[in-house]
Amino acid sequence: MRRMLGPIVKCLVVVSWLVLGSSLQAQQDEETSIAAIDPSRSRVPTLFSWGTRLPDDDDGDDAIVTDRPHLSEASSLVGLGVWQIESGYTYFGNNNHDTRTNTSSLPETLLRAGLFVPWFEFRLGANFFNERTWHSDGSRDSNAGFDDLYLGAKLGLFQQRGWLPEVAIFPQTRVPVGQRELSDHAWLPGFNLAYSWVITDWLELECNTQLNRRREESGGFYAEVIQTANFEYQFTERLGGFTEWFGAMPNGADDSATGPVHYFHAGLVYLITPNIQVDVHAAKGLSDHSNDFFAGPGLSARF
Repeated sequence: MRRMLGPIVKCLVVVSWLVLGSSLQAQQDEETSIAAIDPSRSRVPTLFSWGTRLPDDDDGDDAIVTDRPHLSEASSLVGLGVWQIESGYTYFGNNNHDTRTNTSSLPETLLRAGLFVPWFEFRLGANFFNERTWHSDGSRDSNAGFDDLYLGAKLGLFQQRGWLPEVAIFPQTRVPVGQRELSDHAWLPGFNLAYSWVITDWLELECNTQLNRRREESGGFYAEVIQTANFEYQFTERLGGFTEWFGAMPNGADDSATGPVHYFHAGLVYLITPNIQVDVHAAKGLSDHSNDFFAGPGLSARF
């Protein structure tokens, strides 16, 4: 598995940096050609185009778009020069017959910043866990501390054109700096391919396909494949909602405690202002290795 995953990760890292570096000149040439056609179109928000049609320029007056509270992350970027902070609290509950576990997760902070060019976004995430476990013999364990950092980038590849989706790719990794009992003590790189379709004025389909390196409790490593399908609904100008399926499938795991995880997840989002969003969400576990449920609120702001 290491022989398989190592070349994949190295290839993804090299390709990402080559794209980021070598496309700067191509970006400038494309902007020049677009400006020659229409001087007001001076920015190109994605690396590529599905066709010859000019991409829609982002005037910056639209409402905030967040990666939370759904587990499917958005294919859109925050935009050049924009900073966005997303945060929340989630309570997880699980009962495995002989043990009962409750976990609190907060502040689930994700910092997103549009840097350098319109199609590049920097991402940094940090979180804290407080876990309590009750055993059938009456004993209780507790564990609390900071999780490993999340470090990544989002590269806008395509804007939607007809039935061709909006597409972005996330080179990402877990950085082993968390609490000793919570850290994986290893870099865990991977990538996320996000793609979405705006179907009507009130309905959007958003999907993610991920491949990440993961570590099991026994110390071995395996490849985790994640697939999501998320329907987002716009009920009013300020109120929206979503329903999604999330699945995480291990490949090459030896530990019997590591197995497929599936959830049905739903929630609501509300815009206080175009730059401030609150949310609430809840999920039901659909597999033996899933938590029975999780739920919580969130707050996001754009600057």
